[in-house]
Amino acid sequence: MREINEIVIHCSATEYGNVEIFRDWHVNENGWDDIGYHYVILNSYQCRDDYVNKKPNYGMDGVLEIGRDIEISGAHVKGHNKNSIGICLVGDRSFTSSQFRTLKTLVSTLKSIYKDAKIKGHCEYDTAIAQGKTCPNINPDYLRELLK
Repeated sequence: MREINEIVIHCSATEYGNVEIFRDWHVNENGWDDIGYHYVILNSYQCRDDYVNKKPNYGMDGVLEIGRDIEISGAHVKGHNKNSIGICLVGDRSFTSSQFRTLKTLVSTLKSIYKDAKIKGHCEYDTAIAQGKTCPNINPDYLRELLK
C-alpha cells in the first residue's frame, strides 16, 4: 500500500465533465499515462452539450467516479504526487450540496485508512501558487472545517 500523507482537493475548472472526459484530456492532450486524479465527484453536467443546452442530469450530481488506481501515484500536484491522493470536484466556482456530501464521505473514508493524511487545496502548493491557480476555488481553511 502506498504511503499517503496528503489528500488534495481540486476543481475541474470546467462546468461539465467526468472521468472519461478528463482521462481523454489528460492522455491525449497532456500525454499522460492516465487521468491525473484518483477520484472525480460529478455535478449534473457530464458533457459540453448537456451544459450548453442546459440539460442537467440531476441523478448524476454527487456521483463518485474512480479515476487512476489509488495504488498508482497521481498526476495532479507537481512534486507531491508520490504520497498524495487527488480528488476533483467537477465545476469551477459553484459546487452542489450533493458534491460536498460525497466529498465529505470520501474524505472521511480515506482518513480512516490514511489517518495522518492532511487535507489541502491545490492552491496551497508552491507550483500552483507560481501559476496563479486558485483551484479548488474554495477557501482551504473552510474546506478543512467542512470536512471534519
